[in-house]
Parts: sequence; structure tokens; C-alpha cells
Amino acid sequence: MPLRHALLAVLALAPAPTLAASFDCTIVQQCGGGTCEAFEGGPLVVKEAGDVWQVSLAGQAWEGYSTTTVEAGGEVSIVLPPQNGISGLISIYPSGEVSFTVHAYGDAAVAITGSGTCAGEGG
Repeated sequence: MPLRHALLAVLALAPAPTLAASFDCTIVQQCGGGTCEAFEGGPLVVKEAGDVWQVSLAGQAWEGYSTTTVEAGGEVSIVLPPQNGISGLISIYPSGEVSFTVHAYGDAAVAITGSGTCAGEGG
């Protein structure tokens, strides 16, 4: 087999790169301090960027790290280490639903949760 044909055969058998996952999420409600209310802060955008996930909401941006792989179970779970005043966890489920928890400290410790739905692609 000529070298050219061998190289083409190897390339044909090589795995194709997967598309980066990207989600645009609508947060419906947020809860904190014992009360829940409608969320009006705009979309939560979650985008895979190499080894990190870029997360943005209401003009703020964070980077997080996946605790799962989409291939392993369909759920995307992203931990946000402390940065820009918060830390947290975002879970995007195979159904398209999203839930998140954000922790912050100002005058006192605050925990805020939220939920909604996402549209996404890739993975």
C-alpha cells in the first residue's frame, strides 16, 4: 500500500473532533433569604472553551470547570470557583432544564438559587 493511501486510511479512522457545547438559558426564578421571585437579569450563557466553561449573566463573566462529561450521562455540571465575588454550581440536565446555586459574602453569607430552561448545541 503506498504511503499516501496509508495516511488517508489513518486519517479516516481518526476520531472527529466534537463540537464545543454552548447553552443559552432563560432563568425563570431566583430564590434567596427564604423568598423566591421572578428573575429579570437576562440570559445565562454557558459555553465550553477548551478546558474551561465560560459563563456570563447580566454583564458579569466567570470561568468554571466541568465535573461531568456530556457523553457520560447528558448532564453538564460546572463548578465556579471563587471569582468576581461569587462561587457556585450550575447543572444543565438532558431535559434542557437548568438549576444553579451561587454563594457570595458581603455583610453576611448569601446563597441564591435559580432555575429555568436552556437551548443548546454541541457536546
